[in-house]
Amino acid sequence: MKRLTQIFLALLGVAALIFTAIIAFGRLAWRTIRNRWKKRSKWLRRSVATILIMIPVSFVALVAYALYEDAYGRDYCDRKVSDNVTLHSFSDNKWRVYNDSTKEYITEKINWMSEAPEGDSLAVYALTGKRGYINVNTGSVVIDAEANNYCKAWVFSEGLAAVMKDGKIGFINANNEVVIPFRFDYSDECRMYDFGYLFHNGYCIMTNADGDLGLIDKSGNWVVEPSYDEIWSPHKSGYRVIVNDNKHGVLDSKCAVVYPAEYGYISIIHDGFVLTKGGKQWQVDFEGNTVKPFMFDGTYYLNYPIGYNESGEIKYAFADFLKYEVMNCYGIMNRITGEPVTPAIYSDVNMLSKDLFEVQEYDSYDWYLLDTKGNMVSKK
Repeated sequence: MKRLTQIFLALLGVAALIFTAIIAFGRLAWRTIRNRWKKRSKWLRRSVATILIMIPVSFVALVAYALYEDAYGRDYCDRKVSDNVTLHSFSDNKWRVYNDSTKEYITEKINWMSEAPEGDSLAVYALTGKRGYINVNTGSVVIDAEANNYCKAWVFSEGLAAVMKDGKIGFINANNEVVIPFRFDYSDECRMYDFGYLFHNGYCIMTNADGDLGLIDKSGNWVVEPSYDEIWSPHKSGYRVIVNDNKHGVLDSKCAVVYPAEYGYISIIHDGFVLTKGGKQWQVDFEGNTVKPFMFDGTYYLNYPIGYNESGEIKYAFADFLKYEVMNCYGIMNRITGEPVTPAIYSDVNMLSKDLFEVQEYDSYDWYLLDTKGNMVSKK
């Protein structure tokens, strides 16, 4: 035990000597560094101090720049507008118009810019709550959004552009001169989406306060009173489709009614119309003469059960009738003669036997039994 105590005291003494040596060496080193630092010139000391300060400052600045670039810098999803002009995109969903020839920005940041219509050089550009026009060939602002109080604007068509001011729509020319006064109502209640207030063949779709659509001429006069849910752009033949309560009609190139809005659907084709009404579809020429008395969108084979095979499975026979489709409704036609047996007014058609069909009424979903002449046999 006495021996262990002596060893422990010896080790403790050695540790004390080592610790004392470290402290003495540290003090000597610090005194040496301090003396050498004092002997250095003042500019060197200041330079070192400046570097030590600049390191954290530079780090903070780099982080701030990275955050700014991420929020407001370029994201390079650019859009080519013309041979000389590109829209540069930024991370804050803004754009700047850039002239590729001069390598300069033409505008400050804008919210968006439309495409220029075919045959025209002016496109709409937007600031918050304001609209103006830019020449897409040069990038220059032609009608300044800041200088005008246009809260909405549409592209030019046939030399005129619709703009909205103080809640009313009027039309300007490329010189920003008012051609049709601000007297038409803008409505968010329109049943037709994005018709654009564009002139086609001298007429423009226009709204009233209730969202009903009509047509005006270039003098701003109503040629078709606002009473429709939809008025389509004219076909190359000059005819337009009109829609009310999902019923279709047609106007001619002078805006006269050719067919009232009472058809299920009307397609304008190169030499006439395809009309759909009451489960029937047929084609007429532009003079109203019937070209094809019976048309349909598609046909489906029908079969009916005739017994069982040796495995107990139902055997079917191929029917002399087809289920034909017109606008998602079905009817029965004779496959041999191609003549319709019923109009396409049912939501489904099946064949129960060689001489008996079951059909489902479109509105009530009730089922009926019909014979091969289309006559009702009974209600299921």
